[in-house]
Amino acid sequence: MIGKARCPASCGEIVQGSIDGRDFLVTCPVSLYTEITVELIPEKRIRSLFDDLNKYSFKSYLAAQKTLQFFGAVEYKPIITINSRIPRGIGLSSSTADITAACMATASALGKDISPDSIADIALSIEPSDGIMFKGAMIFDHIKGIWRESLGDLPEMDVYIIDTRETVDTGEFNSRFDLKELNLKKEPLVRQALEIVRTAVKDGDMKLLGEAMIKSALAHQEILYKPHLIDIIEAALKFNAIGVNIAHSGSAISMFFERNCCINGDLWTELDGILKKHGKKLRVIKVSIDNTGPRQI
Repeated sequence: MIGKARCPASCGEIVQGSIDGRDFLVTCPVSLYTEITVELIPEKRIRSLFDDLNKYSFKSYLAAQKTLQFFGAVEYKPIITINSRIPRGIGLSSSTADITAACMATASALGKDISPDSIADIALSIEPSDGIMFKGAMIFDHIKGIWRESLGDLPEMDVYIIDTRETVDTGEFNSRFDLKELNLKKEPLVRQALEIVRTAVKDGDMKLLGEAMIKSALAHQEILYKPHLIDIIEAALKFNAIGVNIAHSGSAISMFFERNCCINGDLWTELDGILKKHGKKLRVIKVSIDNTGPRQI
């Protein structure tokens, strides 16, 4: 009994913060994927796998086990194979993508389908999670899962992710003692950004979407400071970017352009100089918006 599934990354978040005490983020799904294969073996034929699991495969293993429990198939144990193109620890939802794909692959091995809401419940029982188990852009409470609202499809865009190879532990970030107070402080800007996103997605207005991204990114500087962010935003806009977003609990910064836009090579020279000034090396991953969501394969 074997199942396979894949899940896209989320390129940071379009907006993240809290409103009226509810934590949330707005997902930004892109064409960077994790693929997971799950083989189900009768429990009596397999020894414990826990000693062989690293922290990434352990979360996927837990997700598969919880999916088996969900379907009442506890007589099986999962063997997990992860093939991920998503960089770890920079804020691209690599763990949530693994967990989502593991749930879907396990369901596939059983000949079942599993809903995005059920996957979200399983993911949140393991760790704070993005809403990339849903299609398109999603308002999602990444801590408790109380707020789940589909915004619809994002406009087609090319996305250039700047990866400085700095990692942030999402669990530690979400456990910060001052996070609630700092989120409260930036709430007025977050409210504005979210309302702009609602209008932008409804109307397919890329310019408005870019404004919302930048507003949220700058509002977040007091929580997780990125010293090179403002320079990157200025350079990107100078070369006709739609907008710039960030990983609010990671190091990634992404630039958004119209699909198949021809980019002036001087942008890369300028970005290279900005990052060198801050002791960093320019590495870029090109992707595009993917509204199709995760799927069994």
